[in-house]
Amino acid sequence: MFDKFAPVPITNPAHRSLLIFSMTWFLIGTWIDSSAHIYLSQEIESFFTPWHAVLYSGYAFSVVSAAYVKNSIKDYRVDVGILGAVIFGIGGGLDVLWHTFLGIEQGVEPLVSPSHLMLFLGAFLMLAYVFASRPKIESLDTPAVITVGASLSLITFITQFLHPYLNVGEFFWYGIEELAAGSLFFQALLAGIFFVFIIRFQPTKNQIFIMYTISFVYLSFHSVLGDLKLMAAKILWGIVFGYLASQITNWYYITESKQKMQIGTSLIAGSYGLLFVFYLFTASFYFEQEMVWRFYGLGGLVTIPLLFGYMIGGLGVSPVTREIINN
Repeated sequence: MFDKFAPVPITNPAHRSLLIFSMTWFLIGTWIDSSAHIYLSQEIESFFTPWHAVLYSGYAFSVVSAAYVKNSIKDYRVDVGILGAVIFGIGGGLDVLWHTFLGIEQGVEPLVSPSHLMLFLGAFLMLAYVFASRPKIESLDTPAVITVGASLSLITFITQFLHPYLNVGEFFWYGIEELAAGSLFFQALLAGIFFVFIIRFQPTKNQIFIMYTISFVYLSFHSVLGDLKLMAAKILWGIVFGYLASQITNWYYITESKQKMQIGTSLIAGSYGLLFVFYLFTASFYFEQEMVWRFYGLGGLVTIPLLFGYMIGGLGVSPVTREIINN
């Protein structure tokens, strides 16, 4: 059934770039709106805010851009992009009603309200349109690479209440270490699952660098209305993690190890944990907080993602032939 919604390939680079520009505008607005909910929550009294203006104008521009591209290539079929735009539009209308009659969500509520879940689904499908319409199905062009990084960012957005870089303060409070550690393990495994998925498309190491780094760049906008130094720090850590991931990818391609999928995924997840430990020390100096984690606890923040990452890597291997799944 879903094959009926498969988009027509878009071969014009200018058209692909236009779609990426519009979706970037769209998703930056999403993260800025999240920043407003964190840093300006007491000042938000209605749906009509500058942050929603960035978000919904980006959505409108994305719809207009997609319509222009589809008309240019004489494609008038209903596809996954149109489906996503309609779902997002309905979710946006419901969001207006929700804010008008039920008020502004607080805490984790903005991430689980029905109207916002429709917005998330619509956005995912619109991103899927850009990814699935790439010119060559067997390879990734730059817009497809950027789209994948944006998709990872959107997953991160939805799960931001379980994100160590956004809730680093929890690592300095006694009594909630379990939740703090769980947030790191979750995001590290998410990075590993992402690797298992995307490596099937044979991305270059530079493309892997772009994908992971972009996800951190989007993440950084969470601090844009509150702390620009934290915003810069997230981008810096994203660049370093992207570089490590690119080197792991390079090793993956040149090694002859039959366990390379499991080892590669383990290294991705473990690197995520290791970098966060360094981020935690940096945060302790920045916020002038005493480090409450002992050496074995910090070691666990690295070794547990390594272990779980190895297990996750098994998802990319056929249980029958033991060969890596490449399609």
